[in-house]
Amino acid sequence: MGKDRGRAIARLNIARSGPAVFCVNGEPTVVGGHTTNFLPTATAEYYEDGKWHLVETAFPHDIGICVVLSSGKVMVGGGSEKPLGIGQTFPVEEYDPAAHTFRAFSCFDTKRTLASAIEIDSGRVVVAGNWYAGDSIELFDGDRYFHFAKEVTVHRAAPYMLRTSSGDVLILGSGDTHGEVLHSDVVDRLKGEPIRVPLLRHWKPLFHLSAMSGSTGYIDNDSWLVPVQDWQEGDSTTWEPYRQLAFLLVRDTTFALLPTTCPVPKKGPYGEIQYISPVIADRKVHRGYVHGIGKDNRHYIVSVEYNKRPAPLTLYYTDPLPDAGFPHILLTDEGDLMITGGINYNRPLGGTLGNDNYSPLASVYLLHVSSQSQDQAEGTKSAWLWMTLTVILLTAAALFIIFWRKRKPTERNDVEVAPIIEVANVEEEADENEKANAGWGTELMSRISQLMEHEQLFLDSDLKLTDLATRLNTNRNVVSACINTQLGCSFSQFISNYRVEHAKQLLRQHPDIKMAEVWMQSGFTTESSFFRAFKATTGKTPSEWKAEND
Repeated sequence: MGKDRGRAIARLNIARSGPAVFCVNGEPTVVGGHTTNFLPTATAEYYEDGKWHLVETAFPHDIGICVVLSSGKVMVGGGSEKPLGIGQTFPVEEYDPAAHTFRAFSCFDTKRTLASAIEIDSGRVVVAGNWYAGDSIELFDGDRYFHFAKEVTVHRAAPYMLRTSSGDVLILGSGDTHGEVLHSDVVDRLKGEPIRVPLLRHWKPLFHLSAMSGSTGYIDNDSWLVPVQDWQEGDSTTWEPYRQLAFLLVRDTTFALLPTTCPVPKKGPYGEIQYISPVIADRKVHRGYVHGIGKDNRHYIVSVEYNKRPAPLTLYYTDPLPDAGFPHILLTDEGDLMITGGINYNRPLGGTLGNDNYSPLASVYLLHVSSQSQDQAEGTKSAWLWMTLTVILLTAAALFIIFWRKRKPTERNDVEVAPIIEVANVEEEADENEKANAGWGTELMSRISQLMEHEQLFLDSDLKLTDLATRLNTNRNVVSACINTQLGCSFSQFISNYRVEHAKQLLRQHPDIKMAEVWMQSGFTTESSFFRAFKATTGKTPSEWKAEND
């Protein structure tokens, strides 16, 4: 592939990190955030005619809320009260994109930063989440006032808010108000009691530090995509950036993993990828995007075609962009992705991507992922190939005749936004066997359960995913996706649960049995794995469980 990096578009007038970002009326817009020396800025910028135009806001909003309303106007509010990201604020204002003006008009019931908000109907907006302060749910009445709605079961920062067909709002997330990992399967609701979603015990919503539109991740028909990461119960509360990513499909109160043609890549061509954004959904083409960063300053985009089953994936990546930083991302009206500003992460911090909030960036890049842009990107690469072939033609006339017949693509004349993305297609074909294709439903799950319950395959300590797939006359990806989708757990968890149940049965039936015999007869390979799995499943050690069930 060619290495034509292309050019960035015009830089922001003010270097900033933590702004709200959105695109309305065809104009990419950034609002607030903090600038050099970690100072909140009461400014916004919109992109028009190849440059950014600076306007003033009534208040600074550093990691505040952002809601693009059905009226066409935009609500922004809250954010850090002081420099250095300290404290929370009350003020809420409205942005009129037609006039490019801001008007302060209300304030929260609870001062907030790193919160989320979503419109439900007639301009009414639900708000939840906070940072280093208490959380709750509040409701904007669609006219002027916010009022307390209800307490939350779990206090969260930057929660995901998903609207249902009944007008309810589901609130979930995996980061508490101090940024620690939440090991909770509770989903709070605007209406009714909280619900528990067992799937969330293993798959945690990706924690992000973005002030993005509340409808982020909305795909269609009250359905949502949420990026989730693979966490085991009892895992550390310290964030580990390179865990397996998947897509959670939520329809009303139904939660399931989206089957994909292959796992979401954890590594790109040049190393590991840390994914950092919610799903940015382009409903026009039925594609969702998640943004990631590599340690070598490359940026990655994983695309999922969510209306297909299994959903194809495509991985995009850039050349190193040392001035792109840890940016904020938005979808343009043309279907491309724009990354704006952000913080410099050139210095590693604690084994993950470091940051420098005191020196935010003003750089802006357009990542061409739309079908039109992809055609152009391919055209650009073909043009470079053509130039190379021209040199070869000087010594190989035969090759000249062959390649002359190929159409030379038209160059893009847009000097403001040039393609900078290389494309690495990681789409895998679905299994050609029709039986495997049927495995996404309950039929395959029934066959898997029969093998476990009647033949007790789990007692084989060497049992592998490929072994089970062979017994089912399909491939390992189909089996893994089926278990994930139907039960919300991994293959290893699935097998471990059967082994724990068998161990419990042995402890009931044979009170004097030794623990070593229990774990060996149950299919575990080591004593430590047995104790770990048993406690993760029951919340107790085998001895404690036995004492309570004698």
